[in-house]
Amino acid sequence: MKKLTTLLLLLVASTLVILGQDGQVFTQRQLLWYIGNYHPVAQQGELLLNQGESSVRKARGSFDPYLRGSLDQKYFDDKTYFSILGTGLTIPTWYGIEVKTGFDQNRGQFLNPENTVPEAGLVFAGISIPVGQGLFIDERRATLKQAKLFAEATRAEQEKLMNDLYFDAIKLYWKWTQVWNQYQIYTEAVNLAQTRFEAVRQSYFLGDIPAIDTLESFIQVQNRQMKRNQYELLYQNITLELSNYLWFENNIPLEITDSLRPPVISDAKAGELITGDTLQQLISSLQDQHPDMQLYDYKLESMEVEKRLMVEGLKPEINLDYNALFDASGAELNGEYLAGNYKWGIEVNFPLLFRKQRGDVQLARIKIQDTRLGQQQKLLELENKVKSYYNEQLNLIGQLQLFSDAVINYERLFSGEKRKFDAGESSLFLVNSRETNLIQARLKLVEIIANYNVAQSGLIWASGMLYRQP
Repeated sequence: MKKLTTLLLLLVASTLVILGQDGQVFTQRQLLWYIGNYHPVAQQGELLLNQGESSVRKARGSFDPYLRGSLDQKYFDDKTYFSILGTGLTIPTWYGIEVKTGFDQNRGQFLNPENTVPEAGLVFAGISIPVGQGLFIDERRATLKQAKLFAEATRAEQEKLMNDLYFDAIKLYWKWTQVWNQYQIYTEAVNLAQTRFEAVRQSYFLGDIPAIDTLESFIQVQNRQMKRNQYELLYQNITLELSNYLWFENNIPLEITDSLRPPVISDAKAGELITGDTLQQLISSLQDQHPDMQLYDYKLESMEVEKRLMVEGLKPEINLDYNALFDASGAELNGEYLAGNYKWGIEVNFPLLFRKQRGDVQLARIKIQDTRLGQQQKLLELENKVKSYYNEQLNLIGQLQLFSDAVINYERLFSGEKRKFDAGESSLFLVNSRETNLIQARLKLVEIIANYNVAQSGLIWASGMLYRQP
């Protein structure tokens, strides 16, 4: 009897050692590396950058030189009524001025006198200048500026996508780590309960303890098996969910197998506490560094360009056109340009009430004001979110210390109860109760450590910097 009781106490006194630790540890850094290099969302971010570059290229197309050409002829009753040939090259410039050159050759018996040119043809070169509306900005320049802003905004959009993707993956990673460690705790608890049950049953057969103790030990085994099975199912499902973030080259999805496992929670040390000074630095950098705020900045800049274009519409359209003329066969082409040979014109359009233009300007200003209010609201939300995760971090570090001490105290109670049981002053029920409390405390400690790491990552995520983590 004495030997059996001593054996039972030694088994109960065994420390909960996490089993099933075969396999390579899969770290958070490795997870983020796979996401950053192969995840479809990361590739979508690259497509956003390509889209921005394509938009700029398209807008630059408005400044491409272009050729023109036309031929209009009429033949009737064996007569050449007219043959009008016109070709030219137009080169738009950033300043709204268009440089033009071309060649006209017209002939025929019934040619309109204004189309009469030298027999060899007429060469011209000139410019077209907007001196009213379009002098400082026009549709082409506005489109190009907005395209450049869109290209910069796509980079901020990519950073926002990756920032959110990293945090979603990190939250799931620590849930995966938490559940695996809790599953291991219950696996060991089941093993201890089964061993204890066998020892109790042997003691019952020897007549040392009543039959009720064997029933209590068996129920303890059943309860722990049920809990272990629940954590096993939860771990399997979370593993599948975490596998959604793992991809490889050529868009090949990966799956987390038994060859990979989370870290033992005691080895996954809590990150260094983020101080109040660091918090203030993160808050002060939100305006310039957070992707959401950058997107607002680009949007406002684009709206300012749009407003400038609308304001430009309040000016009258005044376009000057000047072309120097050269005889295609004469000496003028050899450098003897005659100043008197030219063609010029002016075109003026001037709305009387400007109601459309004034309405466009007013709407542009309203949109800008509305966007600025939204930006201020977003900044406040981001600041409060950063502070919220900071407070959560402080609270969890306090809980971490409390439950670390609590686990030590539960271990002391458990050890004390075992000594009393060894002295015959306690019961198996109390020993099981102390052990159950110890298990629950360790489960809670695992949860707190996981939540603390999530809170730290959440603080960096809320500041918009998580995508920059190595």
